[in-house]
Amino acid sequence: MKQKGIFYLLKKSYFFAKENRKNFIFYVIGSILFCVVGAITPLFVAKELLAITGGLWEQLFMAALLVFGFEFLRAFLNFLNGKNSQRFFRNTLKNIQLKVAEEILKIKTEDFTKASSGYFIERISNDSSKIADIFKDLNTYITRIIVNVGILISIFILNIYVFILYCFFLTFLYFIQYQKNKAYQINDQIMREKRERATSLMTELVRGSMDIKVLNAEDAFLEEAEKRIVDLNEARYHMFDTNRLYRFLYDNAKNLLDFIFILLAITLIRNNLLSIATAVVVFNYRNQVMLTLDYVGNLMEKTREFTLSASRVFQIIDSDGISKESFGTKQKKKIAGDFSFQNVSFQYEKGIPVLKNVSFEIPKNHTVSFVGRSGAGKSTVFNLLAKLYEVEDGTIRIDGIDIKELDKDSLRGNISIISQSPYIFNMSIRENFKIVKKGVQDEEIIEACKAACLHDYIMSLPDGYDTLVGEGGITLSGGQRQRLAIARALIQKTEIILFDEATSALDNETQLQIQKAIENMKGEYTILIIAHRLSTIINSDKIILMDKGEIKGEGSHKELLKSNTLYQKLYALELEKEIH
Repeated sequence: MKQKGIFYLLKKSYFFAKENRKNFIFYVIGSILFCVVGAITPLFVAKELLAITGGLWEQLFMAALLVFGFEFLRAFLNFLNGKNSQRFFRNTLKNIQLKVAEEILKIKTEDFTKASSGYFIERISNDSSKIADIFKDLNTYITRIIVNVGILISIFILNIYVFILYCFFLTFLYFIQYQKNKAYQINDQIMREKRERATSLMTELVRGSMDIKVLNAEDAFLEEAEKRIVDLNEARYHMFDTNRLYRFLYDNAKNLLDFIFILLAITLIRNNLLSIATAVVVFNYRNQVMLTLDYVGNLMEKTREFTLSASRVFQIIDSDGISKESFGTKQKKKIAGDFSFQNVSFQYEKGIPVLKNVSFEIPKNHTVSFVGRSGAGKSTVFNLLAKLYEVEDGTIRIDGIDIKELDKDSLRGNISIISQSPYIFNMSIRENFKIVKKGVQDEEIIEACKAACLHDYIMSLPDGYDTLVGEGGITLSGGQRQRLAIARALIQKTEIILFDEATSALDNETQLQIQKAIENMKGEYTILIIAHRLSTIINSDKIILMDKGEIKGEGSHKELLKSNTLYQKLYALELEKEIH
């Protein structure tokens, strides 16, 4: 990934901060005043000490009053700056994180599945925070550098020999700081990659904990976790160890400065080139002057972190090497519900076709079922219809319109998919409905849950519809999760409803109830069903038989059972299973 220049990235990042520019302007003005006050304070401190040693009590009073006023003003400006910067940071971070989240949801399914969870979590959390931080960091460190340069100028006014000594050591310390930052840049890049791998595995450990237990894979998983954590800690240790080495050199260089300053001060005082009062002032400010290099180093570090993080975030926002979903511009708020596949071919991996020249038509408000062995291409039909993947060859039409021409809301706003393994959000049952349909009323939720045979179970829970379901709906059984997913789809009232083996985890009694609910929906919606049990779809208006990516038969259950050999075999096999 090629990184963009710092000014280019700052300009792009400021787009997310524009609505908070009032806070930023106040912050900058406050910082400028802070610089001025901080730079001239040493001159008045020197006057204080000179007045003390000279017994000039009136001058001492005025100098002390001014120093007190300046210090009070600095503290007040610091308070206001902190308040404005926090407001600025908070809103800017929100804007960046929401934009990254929005763009992540636009990524094509094939690209999304190639990346780890840690990859996206890092960009939403850590990288976005680095971008929001940069404006505050730039202002903070530049302000401090300017204040210290101002102090250095004050020292030049007070004594040129001390000024030259400080400049020499600043140059020497800058060289150490520069080498440290070069090493840090390399080590931090390595550490980020290691952290991403570790975060990704920890995410899988939490989300897949039940499957890990069932597979008795705890040892193997923990072994891999240990390896990644050790790699991360080794990278972190190496980075901190390098920093410690340069810190050791840096601190001892400053200790050497103190020693040389004492020798120089003695020489200058003996030769009447430096007063004791001035020596005390410039000595007291030596640490603040030398901190200039720390601030320069921190500024370099922050801008480097920002450049890396911004490049990673804008890679997602600008689709740099990442494919985004594309939709047409044609809007259709309400569709009738008929659609067709015309000579559609598709493959997930090059050279391995999943659909081969598939064509069929489904009239609106019909219930059509897809059957066939595992891997026949049934779920792929659903994925292509919802445009989770792009059609390679052929055309899919809804109401006679190529789905490539429809905008996102016209397409997905009219289709609901109830999958075999639905993802239940880690929220309450009620919130699981509210998040998929804005403004949904409790009456609608209850009606949908009754249709999905879930209402009675929910009401038996202590918190009812406010019950938290846990990560992925972990507190619910497999059948309950699927019934919740069915109810969640029903409240959307889309014209096309796709059941992708959605009743596979249900017991026979509940499955019969769901079938009854589907029967009640017949004639009002276009319903497509992928079923692993033929007995559940014998009343469909049409059954499409698929095998190895091709359609091997179409018709009612009776028609296929009478004339289609492959369907006869599948049905006979199911009857045999039921007998045993």
